[in-house]
Amino acid sequence: MSTLGFMVALLAQQALASDPQTIGELHPPVVASLGDQKITVFFLKNNLKGQVEEGHVPDAEIFYTSMNALKPSLNYVWKVEGEQIASVFFFERKFPERAGKSMFVLTKNKVPDRQYSHFEGDSYSVLELPLFMDGDHLALQFFRGDPPEPEFQNCRDGLNLEDDVEVECAYKDAASIKKRLAELDAKMIADSKRDQENRQQPIRTDGDAANATSPSTDFSAFLTAFSERADVQKSFVQQPLKMVTTVAGDPEPEMEKRSVSGDQLKFPIIPDQAKREAQGLTLTVKEERGDKAIAILQKPDTDYVFEYRFVRGQCWKLEEVMDYSL
Repeated sequence: MSTLGFMVALLAQQALASDPQTIGELHPPVVASLGDQKITVFFLKNNLKGQVEEGHVPDAEIFYTSMNALKPSLNYVWKVEGEQIASVFFFERKFPERAGKSMFVLTKNKVPDRQYSHFEGDSYSVLELPLFMDGDHLALQFFRGDPPEPEFQNCRDGLNLEDDVEVECAYKDAASIKKRLAELDAKMIADSKRDQENRQQPIRTDGDAANATSPSTDFSAFLTAFSERADVQKSFVQQPLKMVTTVAGDPEPEMEKRSVSGDQLKFPIIPDQAKREAQGLTLTVKEERGDKAIAILQKPDTDYVFEYRFVRGQCWKLEEVMDYSL
């Protein structure tokens, strides 16, 4: 029996008390398409999560298999850190630097009083999984090079116990999230057109480079240009770019490392000032020592924190992104 057939058969079996299933369904399978290519996406729940004493076990994991392939295989995508999947939907961005279709997974978690003494209710978060063509086949991937929209993460819906006030999450269903994504996409397009109109000349340099000119050898001035212009980011990102992501662990969060390059990189890596202001984000220089510098992007009073680590050769280049958000 093929791997896919085994998984489907396992899900179809009736669970018995004497023979518990280790794999269940957190959400029904979803069909994703791009052109004439289709894949089936599975959300497989670990029913033994509460019985594992050592190491972190996610609530579920996402897999997909091609519907067009002659020899289908089960492909791992990413983990789900959520007790419930509230919705799965699709949205296609039009902004050139981030254009493409993605699958979005809206998760819902119960926030108990014992964990947050001042709040009781639910927390909603959104996971974006881009669809792309891998050769002749459609694929689904997890990529955190683009900082997730902070307003979609840990969005609380319940009761603030400190002042007995109801808190309502504005993004707890697909319709509200897709509307906001469309607004953000339109704003990015408008901002890009405005920047192009204001920018008639290429960046002037403090010195010549082989293929691109450096905005400045002064890191603060360089960071300003780097964060405002996607074309500058494309020229001054070291490939492969190192990505370090925080994932839930037991007993402590763990850091997961990987490298990305080429089509895996999506720009802008750092949002521009207009987008930062709209989302309540701040970008500051955390440290500069010799030929190394660190910039930090964060949303005050939240766990949304990204560090961007640069090194200087002929010019500054981004070499590593640290995502400390959970």
